Amino acid sequence: DIFAHFGTTGKVLEPCKGDGAIFDLLPPDAEWCEISEGRDFFDFAEPVDWIVTNPPYSKTRPFFNHAAALADDIVFLVPARNVVSGYGFVRDARACGGTAEIRWYGTGSKLGFPMGNAIAAFHWKRGFIGPTKQSFYDEREI
Repeated sequence: DIFAHFGTTGKVLEPCKGDGAIFDLLPPDAEWCEISEGRDFFDFAEPVDWIVTNPPYSKTRPFFNHAAALADDIVFLVPARNVVSGYGFVRDARACGGTAEIRWYGTGSKLGFPMGNAIAAFHWKRGFIGPTKQSFYDEREI
């Protein structure tokens, strides 16, 4: 849904490949990082069009800040609290351009995440000015 909804095109990076839950859905020429395979995202320096990932929750803000230096469009699938509970992160996002959209996916427990918090895909777009759009993966959840 993320790729179809946000229309990811161009050069895409998945900085936390893990077992491939996101990476396996990307185009064949997508770039990837995975620290356990010797490719640390924080060492990646090549510009890309899109970064799409489910980052380590304890490093959501550092991952965002590095992603903002590399890409014009960033999508993180995370517990919403990881983004909005600290005002510093909100300021960082605004400095890069802003939050273009929040796509709500439901609660973590319904989606197979290890918690019941609200899960959303945050789309940040360099140079974005305007109100943040909100959408829902499953309209029946509203």
